[in-house]
Amino acid sequence: MVSSGIYTAETLALRAGIPLRTVRFYVQEKLIDPPLGRGPGAHFTEHHLHQLQQARTLQNSGLSLDEIRERKGDLILGLQVTSVWDALLHRNSPDVAHDSEADNELDPSKCIRIPMADGVELLVSEETPLPSPKQLVEIAMQIRRLFRQK
Repeated sequence: MVSSGIYTAETLALRAGIPLRTVRFYVQEKLIDPPLGRGPGAHFTEHHLHQLQQARTLQNSGLSLDEIRERKGDLILGLQVTSVWDALLHRNSPDVAHDSEADNELDPSKCIRIPMADGVELLVSEETPLPSPKQLVEIAMQIRRLFRQK
């Protein structure tokens, strides 16, 4: 659901809830695309707002600026992974009964689904502690590389 919003750097900063300096820094560091146009007519779009929000989410999850820059095309994946992580932190999961006969089998209805790549999900038992968001992004990036090689 992308609107046709056009923003100055100032309005983009306001929409994202960050200082104007941060917008300029992210453009300078190539964490988000440069504005469209030049001079007083330069403007940002909803695409830039999404890039900015995703880059901030990944930075808050522990990725370095270099890692975010290298993975700029995969920011949506990072946002999905960190969204799953945030949802899990705020979720009150009921105690899951332990079934000794099915120790090695996962019951998908009692698993956390984490998107890793197109058509690939990681299923993790609700009883298993998850790695950090940064580690989940790293796992997802490795899976994406492996599937691209096929």
